[in-house]
Amino acid sequence: MAKQKLEDLFEAMYHGKYDFEDFISGPSSELFKIIKFKNRTVYDADKKLKAYHKFLNLFLFEFLRLNTRVVYSYRKGVNVIDAVKKHAFSRHFFQTDLKNFFGSIDRSMIQASIAENIESFPVADIADHIDRVLDLVCVDGVLPPGFATSPLISNACLYHFDNKIEAFCSSFGLIYTRYSDDIIISGSKDKLYGLHVDIERMVHECFGDKVSINAAKSKYTSVGGKIKILGVVILPGGEMTIDAKLKSKIEVLLHFFISDRNKFNAMVEDKDASGLLKVTGYLNYINTTDPSYLNKLRVKYGATVVDMFVRGSVK
Repeated sequence: MAKQKLEDLFEAMYHGKYDFEDFISGPSSELFKIIKFKNRTVYDADKKLKAYHKFLNLFLFEFLRLNTRVVYSYRKGVNVIDAVKKHAFSRHFFQTDLKNFFGSIDRSMIQASIAENIESFPVADIADHIDRVLDLVCVDGVLPPGFATSPLISNACLYHFDNKIEAFCSSFGLIYTRYSDDIIISGSKDKLYGLHVDIERMVHECFGDKVSINAAKSKYTSVGGKIKILGVVILPGGEMTIDAKLKSKIEVLLHFFISDRNKFNAMVEDKDASGLLKVTGYLNYINTTDPSYLNKLRVKYGATVVDMFVRGSVK
């Protein structure tokens, strides 16, 4: 693709529906709202900012480098099951995650990632607009959960980290995958145990004090006990299925959705249709992870009900 000016690409995409001058210099702090849910904060972009983010993803962030051999989050055509599948025939596992994942990725890290990939972008003058791009994708100087641009940026900002961990694991015959903030490593017991010390060291080498391991969620498991990774259970023969607790939960929810809507609403704390979205999320996760089980749910609770949830069209 021949490089073009940012303004030309913007106008070609939106044909005057959105104003380029506003995109490039308008106030950005007014284009989103903050949603607090329990102990989480999510940033909800308005219609205009969503359009701006869509444009930035299409012409910038989809061109950022990431290590596709080990990263399975926020990528088209792969999902959580692919991240777990690579470990299906291992016997020993180490799992941990990165604390405050998006909030640990700051403006300087994003800027460095953009600079490293600048030759890959189809935009001829992106160097002139980097500060504005950062204004549109950051809140208070960090990557906000909820923005459509944050997932792609996060993978790119961990590019060198993923390469480093992959090379280290390969040298010891270990398997490494990452799904968003979740790190999974498997292999022989003698090479695996004590690995948390090396991971913490490499995190510090890559990010200094900006990013840290969540020690409270670090754990070692071995075949013989229950192997559960990212909500997926690995069975002794290498098959994968949904955790029994989630199966029980979704079946109870579907039962009461059909038989007692008031009870269903109470169970999911239904406010502004959030309860319906919660069930939709569960069923789409199941559809991705274990489609044969989703078919069992269709038989038991009705294909119409299950598929309406999957499509997000239940009201």
